[in-house]
Amino acid sequence: MYTTLVYFIFVSGVTSFSTTLNLSDFFADQSHNFINFLEERGNEMEDAFSSSYARAMKMKNSFDNYVEEQQNKISTEINSYIENVKDRGLQIANSFSYVPTQDAASALPVPDAALTVPARVTRLGYSCETHTVISQGYVLNLHRIPHSKGGGNISSKTVLLQHGLFASSADWILNGPDKALAYVLADAGYDVWMSNVRGNVYSAEHASLKRNTKSYWNFSWHDIALYDIPAIIDYIMKLKGEDTKITYIGHSMGTTILFAMLTLRPEYNRVLTAGYALAPVAFMSDIKSPIKALAPLASNVARMEMMYGSHEFLPKNSMFGKLVTSCNNEYVDNKLCRNAIFQICGDNEKQYNETLLPVFLAHFGAGTSWKTIVHYAQEIMAKGRFQFFDLGPWNNKRIYGTENPPEYDLSKITLPIKLFWAQNDLLSTEKDVKNLQERLPATTDVYLVPHPKFNHLDYLWAIDAPSLLNSEIITSLQNSFENFPNN
Repeated sequence: MYTTLVYFIFVSGVTSFSTTLNLSDFFADQSHNFINFLEERGNEMEDAFSSSYARAMKMKNSFDNYVEEQQNKISTEINSYIENVKDRGLQIANSFSYVPTQDAASALPVPDAALTVPARVTRLGYSCETHTVISQGYVLNLHRIPHSKGGGNISSKTVLLQHGLFASSADWILNGPDKALAYVLADAGYDVWMSNVRGNVYSAEHASLKRNTKSYWNFSWHDIALYDIPAIIDYIMKLKGEDTKITYIGHSMGTTILFAMLTLRPEYNRVLTAGYALAPVAFMSDIKSPIKALAPLASNVARMEMMYGSHEFLPKNSMFGKLVTSCNNEYVDNKLCRNAIFQICGDNEKQYNETLLPVFLAHFGAGTSWKTIVHYAQEIMAKGRFQFFDLGPWNNKRIYGTENPPEYDLSKITLPIKLFWAQNDLLSTEKDVKNLQERLPATTDVYLVPHPKFNHLDYLWAIDAPSLLNSEIITSLQNSFENFPNN
């Protein structure tokens, strides 16, 4: 142990002495080694950075390629969608689209009930054109009788006829040349346009939505008033010129659309010459029809129907649709169908045209949405309010800003209005009509049809329509066009 310790001290001393002698060489070597060490570490760091940078750039390039691929994919899909939209109708949105209609069926021995509107019109010797207007993707087809049966120039005096619920442009021509309002107006020298609301048989197409989807049927008369009728009026004005004088005549829901449009789009108060409301429907708290008892059930029934994928109200292939169709069957007693109509709209044996019933029912149920039905049910229960669609308190607050849906502001209506009502109309009663009159301008005129049993549908098919209704409309039209400010 002692010997080992002495040896360690000796060796240490020798080493220390040797180191002292070569101190400068030692530091020179260590400095060189340190520099080499730093260079090696620097090279390693540079290699690591280069490798990380390369990986980052590779990731960036990969991401850029992915983004570019997705952009190209989306762009391709969008272009494909646009081309599809164009193919389905939007290419005509800004052009004048119409065809003089000569339906082949008009020359064949086809029953009147089976004829389309253009075929029926041309069969009777009148000219008929089909015009197309695009509104929110819905392809709306209008039927036009541009002049009288004898031909002649097209008048600047234009009338736009808007049908009611479950109906189509057929309403205005089914009663024949001497009684149906469209023919009477055409023969009196007016350019007659008959619109078809979105979703009915003549306006069934959409640029991108399929007819059997919820999105397609997500509308009520509010949307028609806000978008479709203004688009139709704009189209007519663009086609005929800005000095064109247009009078709007609506029946039932066609009047609801008019009142809503003039409040939502008040600029059209200055575009139209006048508005005629046949069987006006805005306030509905006093209706006498049995459908009043069904109103509280409408929302729940609609919800159940839509859960099972039925968004159209009573399509032709539904049980009710088949029941209506059965009224055309020779083995079914038409009195059953007649009585059902009388119960809902008001009875009037004297003005009832039995031979017209099968033709009328063949065109009835032209197509509407559950939302439209629910909106009317809400009107019935609204206790004297003419209001927007009730979405429920939470959604009302979110969409409208209030828990209750807002009312249509009828004070915005300045257009000369004439209300036509009847004592036996169960859907447009005296109390509701007078409530409406009080909210409209003081210049609003009111005409009581001079027949105590005149009902909601007699405006369309009454036997004595010429003397009870049409003559008053023609006289009023002449006065409104003569007094229009542009004259």
